[in-house]
Amino acid sequence: MIFKDIIPATVYEAVDKDLQDAYGYNMELGLRGSSYGTSSAFRWDVSLFQLQYNNRLGSQATYDANNTFILYRTNIGNSQTLGAEIFLEYSLPLGKKSSLSVFTSTAFMNSRYEDANVRSGGENVDVSGNKVESVPDVITRNGVTLRAGMASISLLYSYTGETFADPLNTVTPSANGAVGLVPSYGLLDINMSFRVSDVIKIRFNINNVTNEQYFTKRPSFYPGPGVWPSDGRSFSGSIGFRI
Repeated sequence: MIFKDIIPATVYEAVDKDLQDAYGYNMELGLRGSSYGTSSAFRWDVSLFQLQYNNRLGSQATYDANNTFILYRTNIGNSQTLGAEIFLEYSLPLGKKSSLSVFTSTAFMNSRYEDANVRSGGENVDVSGNKVESVPDVITRNGVTLRAGMASISLLYSYTGETFADPLNTVTPSANGAVGLVPSYGLLDINMSFRVSDVIKIRFNINNVTNEQYFTKRPSFYPGPGVWPSDGRSFSGSIGFRI
């Protein structure tokens, strides 16, 4: 928790005097290896994981002796995330000075609340089984690189699945944009490099080639309710000197 979480902002907020520390564990099991043929190479790294997060901090509804609504900061319950991470890379020579390589780095996640209750309006509701906010079902990065002589070009496609912004798994955005579905998005980047000599190397990058409009999060506090929009198409270049 952070300092702001335990200090009531108004007289209509209260903090649980018996607030408990969050605790949990992370377990991983993986396998990595490689296989080299006469002209190709294959590498892999696969792992399974479980993340347990107990005593999550959140808000519930309560009322004082005068039946006045109070926002109650307390432990709302637990969550569990199960997932798999997969990295695969295959390299194939095309000639004496050229080669082609492809790779994928992908994570699958299933994150759910357990024994959890949160505020919905003026009452508390059970959100056990709901998805944990800001955790997509899939994140994947896939690329292909072609090298020929002193030059190379890489295409990278990234995809992030949709997420929710609150434990209630609200789909329709609120008026201030603080809750609602965060849509999935995919990005295409192109990177090029040219080695002019053993000393000079030039690089060019085009990020978000298709000028995808997307956002990654709906913040509930600083810089305020709304969305975090991301950059559109951008270009960059650099020249490197090796001494």
